[in-house]
This record gives sequence, C-alpha cells and structure tokens, in this order.
Amino acid sequence: MDVQTDAGVDAALWGLEAAFVAHPAPRSLAGCPHCQGGEVSVAETDPLTLALTLGNTLGTPDDLRALTPWLLRTALTDERVDLRTVLGRVAENWATWGDLERDAVRDVADAVWSALLDMHPDAPGGATAVAMLDSVGALGEPPARLIAIWEYKEIASADHHLAELVVDAFYGARVDPMILAWAHADTQRERLERARDRDARERWAGTLTTACDLLD
Repeated sequence: MDVQTDAGVDAALWGLEAAFVAHPAPRSLAGCPHCQGGEVSVAETDPLTLALTLGNTLGTPDDLRALTPWLLRTALTDERVDLRTVLGRVAENWATWGDLERDAVRDVADAVWSALLDMHPDAPGGATAVAMLDSVGALGEPPARLIAIWEYKEIASADHHLAELVVDAFYGARVDPMILAWAHADTQRERLERARDRDARERWAGTLTTACDLLD
C-alpha cells in the first residue's frame, strides 16, 4: 500500500523519529567476523539483511533500537522489506525500551492500519485486512486497538475490508480469534447488512452479500 501520501502515517513516522532521538542511528555496525567480515556500513547493507540480522550476527540490540525508525520507514517504502519482519524483530527486543518508544511504534502500526481501512482492498497498491493484521500481529499484542479503529471507521472501504475478512476466514485464512469473534458478532453482521444495502451498485457489492450470507 502507498503510505507515503498518508498524512497520519507520515505524522506517526516523524513522531517515531522524535521518540528515538536519544538513540542516534549508527553509520556502521560491528559484524560477526565469520559471517559479516567485520565492520559493516549501514548505508551499503541490504535493508532486509539488516532487519533479519540486527542484534544477532550484525550489531547489537542497542543498534536495532537506534535503527528502528529507519527500519519501519523502510518497511513502508521499500518492497524488499516487509512490515511483519521488522515488527517481529522489534517485539523481540523492546521489553527494556521506554514507554515513549514502544508507544511510538504502536502509533505507527495504528496509523498504517487506519490508512489501510481508508483504501479499498482491491485499490492499486492496496492490501487486505488479513495480511495487515498478520503483519501488525507480529508485535504480539492483543488486537483491541485495531478493532477500535475499525469500529470507528464505518465507511465503505472499511466495510469492504470487513466483508473480505469474513469471506477469507471462511475459506481458511488465518485470523486472530479475537478479531474473528468480533467480526461474527451481531453488530458487525448488521453493519455489513447496512453496507450491502447502501453499496448495492458498487463493484464490491458481491463481497458484501457473500459475507452477509456467511454470517446469517
């Protein structure tokens, strides 16, 4: 999804930079002499390699902390790095971080989720709710914040995402049990019925109808 034009994501990324200002990003990293051949330049290293090896065979956990703003921005702008990998690495290391830093990471995840719900899943550069929930789920936290954002956004694109999730889950997609229970509640069935009636002439009307049938 194209998040570079989303004001909420951009603001969250700048907030992330501010939260980590006490941890300036290093220009070089100490690498394993056998695996990496000694000191490694951050600018010259493949970003996916950095995401996977920081704090292990490349650099230290403190380096991963300092490079978290850069890694998250890269995950959202460079197709070589996926968000799930970066958030998973963050979750492995953030137990000793300050609340400000952890909250800033959560703010980015929430902003990306909000931006996703503002786009239809079949829009150019879009993504599905199932895929994004899997990525954000790498933080290892309950999805209550994401559900609250979804409930607030009772708009056509968010309803389309909800319908797609219901259909995808029926056909075997992996969905967090808490989200699945929420999606199957009467409140969401009624929401999708309203959306079905409202959007009867839209291209996603069939998905809404199918989801309603599955929830009956």
